[in-house]
Amino acid sequence: MCGFAGSLILSGQRRSWPERLAVLKRMSAQLEHRGPDDEQVYDDGYLSFVFRRLSIIDVDGGSQPLRNEDGSLVAAVNGEVYNHRELRRHLREDHVFRSRSDSEIVVHLFEELGRSFLELLNGMYAVLVWNPSERRLLLARDRLGIKPLYYVHAPKALLFGSELKAVLAHPDCPRRFSWRDVDWSHLEDDTYTSPNYTAVPSFVEGVELLHGGHSLEATPSGIGSPRCYWSLSDAIDRSRAEPPRRPEEYVTEYATLIEESVTLQMTSDVPVGVFLSGGLDSSIITAVAARSEPSLACCFSVAEPGTISAGDLGRARSLTDQLGLPFAAVRFDHGEFARELDFSLDAFEYFVWMIDAPRFAPEYLFKHELHRYAKTRLPMLKVILLGQGADEFAGGYSTSLTAERTSWHDYLVESLAPRERARLLAGRGVPAEVRPFVAPDALGDRDLAPYHREMLARVFALQSHNLWNEDRVSSSQGVEARVPFLDHRLVELLAAVPAELHAELFWNKAIVRRAASRWLPECYTGAPKVLFWESGDASSVHYLMRACLERAYPAFRESYGTGPDAIFPARLLDKLHTAAEGLEPGWTRASRTLLGCMSIAVFDRLCRSLAQGASTIIRLGPPSPLAALVVEAAGTDQSRPPLGATE
Repeated sequence: MCGFAGSLILSGQRRSWPERLAVLKRMSAQLEHRGPDDEQVYDDGYLSFVFRRLSIIDVDGGSQPLRNEDGSLVAAVNGEVYNHRELRRHLREDHVFRSRSDSEIVVHLFEELGRSFLELLNGMYAVLVWNPSERRLLLARDRLGIKPLYYVHAPKALLFGSELKAVLAHPDCPRRFSWRDVDWSHLEDDTYTSPNYTAVPSFVEGVELLHGGHSLEATPSGIGSPRCYWSLSDAIDRSRAEPPRRPEEYVTEYATLIEESVTLQMTSDVPVGVFLSGGLDSSIITAVAARSEPSLACCFSVAEPGTISAGDLGRARSLTDQLGLPFAAVRFDHGEFARELDFSLDAFEYFVWMIDAPRFAPEYLFKHELHRYAKTRLPMLKVILLGQGADEFAGGYSTSLTAERTSWHDYLVESLAPRERARLLAGRGVPAEVRPFVAPDALGDRDLAPYHREMLARVFALQSHNLWNEDRVSSSQGVEARVPFLDHRLVELLAAVPAELHAELFWNKAIVRRAASRWLPECYTGAPKVLFWESGDASSVHYLMRACLERAYPAFRESYGTGPDAIFPARLLDKLHTAAEGLEPGWTRASRTLLGCMSIAVFDRLCRSLAQGASTIIRLGPPSPLAALVVEAAGTDQSRPPLGATE
């Protein structure tokens, strides 16, 4: 996990070198958290970029940018290329490597294969390759969009960066808030954010995110259109073109690929930890990782009412005991959490800055503080394995503690069909007021099975929500989050399962549970699905969010509720605040709405303030205020009742 940002001059008079360097330093300052170990600048008068490094593989020798033997190519990589050793064996023998870095493979592969080298990579990455003599730039993003990459076609330059805030630090970046990117649909249910199933928004007009599986080429004479080098549709097409195999064959191949993926993603010259919730997915990662590398640094878990009541925390502790791994469960007490964090307007502004979007949700708080505690406990920790991505393509949302469905058919009818219909109509620009009257045949794509359509939508949802959050939260603490379940080979295998086997292999995530029986007992493989912070009773989370709101709102109203740049009138904010304070029906909705308005106001001002080159954001790093609340595997904190006890 690293970061880069810069610009390619397209036309007009170039800034002087001191001016270009000053701009790069401003962009670099917004990426320092992604790469606290090193800063390098490249500039040849046309292409200028800064690279911030988090040193994980070849700590001493893997500095970037990278060059080929004669210096005719320059490259930079944010992320990891897991199969770099295998790829080295397929190169010509005359290549000379200057490091053991996984990223150096990129410049030599490009030298031999051009942009088609992307099809050979197994990893998570945003890539830059520059040919100075041809003045040709290639930008590319990994297949699933695990690592972010923004770009802007400005009048005189192509701007690019690993995070939005780094691009916004360039004086030529547009910064008008994009209202059409805001999705308020989450206010109708019990959550705080809603993934975008049809696009990946930037929330700023004129700023684009390069989609996963796409590349972009540019020269000073112009910018090409994004080009797709990978699509899940190809695997889905195979599911209809090839004869189906026996279900157990898919299960066996899935298990084999999990083992290969976890083993590859354990590659590191620095300590590796695991976020172990005690659920099925993270338990698989932990069990397989322990077989590959018994000296895992630590397994970290969240001790919160939902994880305790669902039994996840107990399973996490039991698994680490059996595997002989260090374990730490950070206790999240909703009644005290906001106070312990010293939550304030400064903290609220930090979270909006951190997440690169006008969003604020409980999962950001929980994950951020878990990362923050992990970094406090093990300052040298730079890599965390996560169970993220196991659900999206394997039926993980077909059933859970909060779902009352009893069959795959129920899932298709009650969940997928209504959401799919709304999603397709919205994507086609059909006005909301007439969507209920549009005939089903008008939706198109009727030849695809419902769950295959869901898989395609989940690719966008991951990039705009789950992976977005994981990347921004982990990088805020100088940690690289790795997601073995999103090895593209695993995802392609699931997409290639024919529709007639979906009910057998995907209902209640059967393919994952059956594969897991190789490493875990039935108490894990049969455990119900529990969302990260939601259980049957989400009241503790709502009270936590209201506590954060109460501590931040007075200063927010004073700073953002009045004046010429106020987006929302103070009377609206006060009305929502009054409703959120009470216990009348609808207080949670009022709280969510107010937090949404506050996020937009903070985000809009942040976009404009970054143009001045100075950021007043107070970053929240180690030490963690929750360190004293840890519960070790060997015993419990004696200052509080044991986990699960009534307080």
